[in-house]
Amino acid sequence: MTTPNLDDGRFDRLVTLRDAYRIMERFAQSYRERGDTPISDFLDCYASETGGGLTTDPAAPDDFADAAASVLGK
Repeated sequence: MTTPNLDDGRFDRLVTLRDAYRIMERFAQSYRERGDTPISDFLDCYASETGGGLTTDPAAPDDFADAAASVLGK
């Protein structure tokens, strides 16, 4: 199994700024609901890109894609 990253084809979809905002809102909401860490850690340690399409937390791309699917539909 490969580590999900931002170079995955799921991230090639074009969205409006409105949809992007709603997706990020859903992404952050899902993170907060899990109660993992404070939101400042989310922004710095979870959702940051390290380069080469990888994120600091390998679950973040899938979680974001799930948020997008819930906002935009499959």
